[in-house]
Amino acid sequence: MESFSANIDFPHIRDYCQYRTLKYMSNINESIVLIGGGGGVYRVARFLKHIRKNITTVQTMFDYGGHSKRLRDERGMLPPSDIRQGILALADDSLEGGMRFLLSYRFEEKNDPSLDRATLGNLILTALTEYHDGNIVLAINDLCRLCRVKGKVLPVSIDHANLSVILSDGSTLTGEGLIDTRSHDDNRTIVSARLEPKANIYVGAYEAIVKADKILFCPGDLFTSIIPTTLTEGFVGAIAESKAQLIFAVNIMTKKAETHRFPASRFAEVLLSYIGRDRFDAVIVNNGSLSASTRAAYRKERAYPVRIDHKKLGKFATRIIEADLVDEEGRIVRHNKEIASLLAEL
Repeated sequence: MESFSANIDFPHIRDYCQYRTLKYMSNINESIVLIGGGGGVYRVARFLKHIRKNITTVQTMFDYGGHSKRLRDERGMLPPSDIRQGILALADDSLEGGMRFLLSYRFEEKNDPSLDRATLGNLILTALTEYHDGNIVLAINDLCRLCRVKGKVLPVSIDHANLSVILSDGSTLTGEGLIDTRSHDDNRTIVSARLEPKANIYVGAYEAIVKADKILFCPGDLFTSIIPTTLTEGFVGAIAESKAQLIFAVNIMTKKAETHRFPASRFAEVLLSYIGRDRFDAVIVNNGSLSASTRAAYRKERAYPVRIDHKKLGKFATRIIEADLVDEEGRIVRHNKEIASLLAEL
């Protein structure tokens, strides 16, 4: 197992900068597939598109909370939120500011259940899907053209299914929204996850994974954003067939409802158990610190920085890549642009 820190003191910093530049440019056309949910994929893709030309996002399609639940229940719509964020991330920069506002605009609550808390971008995708007689892939392609997307945005599946988990007390909980928003006082842990009914991987997503040079499982909620993509029929087969480097960017923070007190090794171990592999080619972890105020705010939600347990993590990763990845904005912790640089250099 090889460990590498990206924020060490280099004696010849100019040589190191030249090295990184060469790494960026030499593989600019490599095929990179980003897998996961809206927020994590969005952060990586938005930064990565400036240094790589061939990016494909494979988005989870099993959201069942908020207004997406209404769209699914009332209009038979596949949940569009994660797709919308993928499109925003890869949109042409000359359009991105205005389009981000439009596609991200959320209607305020005004006692109108049809629009309260609805996101305009989700409604646009719904309208385009209905225009194409229920074909969400054609709707995605239309919106990608409108936003001059650089790359591809793909659903992991176009089948209707819900996420279901078995908890540590033996009970079953179905619906991404219910799983994700459990009370902080609920001490039950997630034992296993499945899709009900079964869903097949979308053929375009299968082909992208098989042909990729690098596959990154992006930061995000482990059981409600990342693992659901792996549960589609054919996903494990695509990973087995692919010759890509398999990379995992571990979350910066734990989450009470899903990954309470998980060290980095536990994140990797759990995800590997769903994709049929023994280890990742590389795992990217944060070694940066958070401000005291941010840590205090997260403690109220019983969320804590993910601990890097090097020895055990080494069992699940050929390389451990450490860097300061913290971006604190409004006391919300996200990955900074270094995540894209590290991925490009691998």
